Amino acid sequence: MFLARGVIVCLAFFAVMYASLSCAIGSAWRAGRRLRLGQAPASPGVLFGIRILPFAASALVAIFFTFPSFWLMERKSLDEDLTTFFLAAGALALLSLGIARAVKATRLTRRAVAQWSGGSCAGREADAPALNAAAGAPALMLVGVCRPKVMVSDMATAVLSENELRVAVRHELGHKRSWDNFKKVLINATPFPGLRGIEHAWREAAELAADQAAVATRQDALDLATALIKLSRSAKQWSEPEIASALVCGSSGVATRVHRLLEWRTRPRLQRTWPWLVLSLLIVTALATNYGTALVMTHRLTELLVP
Repeated sequence: MFLARGVIVCLAFFAVMYASLSCAIGSAWRAGRRLRLGQAPASPGVLFGIRILPFAASALVAIFFTFPSFWLMERKSLDEDLTTFFLAAGALALLSLGIARAVKATRLTRRAVAQWSGGSCAGREADAPALNAAAGAPALMLVGVCRPKVMVSDMATAVLSENELRVAVRHELGHKRSWDNFKKVLINATPFPGLRGIEHAWREAAELAADQAAVATRQDALDLATALIKLSRSAKQWSEPEIASALVCGSSGVATRVHRLLEWRTRPRLQRTWPWLVLSLLIVTALATNYGTALVMTHRLTELLVP
């Protein structure tokens, strides 16, 4: 019974923290857009981190702080309010909805890929580095999560030149190196109203980053811009699956991407990730050395937020 109470309190605290952080981040994002802040292209890694922060922070605090503090400091008698059980039920419903969304999106993507590739994604060809597709498939698309593959349709081979196809495939490989399909699964698994704007901004930034990763010379930039223009003319015929990364799907963002490619001069500087790693290490070290104090503060906060 005491263990069950701890789980219920953790779920309730997760629900309160997740909703509060999501609302705060969503409101700050919309306010920044209204004030025209952050108009320069943001890093897709930063945008994804902002989008996934509410769920990640809430889950980590609930597991490593809320439950241990409850186990060590809470009384054995049942004193939870009915609101706690409603909050826990809401957290379970949210987690269940996220899992169902991710499973459904993955299943629908696999079904579409199997239809376009004529079943070639199964059986003997499952380990192939690329898939051939027809039947109205998007021109180029990265499919799969654990072992993603580049799917090339007959339209791409018919419309694009050899150099254009080569740099377009490199664009999809940029998505593969960034694990963008896996990130889309995580986004589907962590739903919350009001975060659509951040998701849309991340998708656009991910496309720009993949363009940059594909381009090494001025000619590469021109070839990729040409491929985007050619394929965008018929892109409205395609429906991009949720857990996939198509080179072009619809006209959204193509003009911006082409404009940036035409202005390409030198290879962009690699992003530095070590400052974030150092900051994370410092935070973990500070929490580990003051874990007892953090548990006491977490228990007080739990009693304040969770009736």
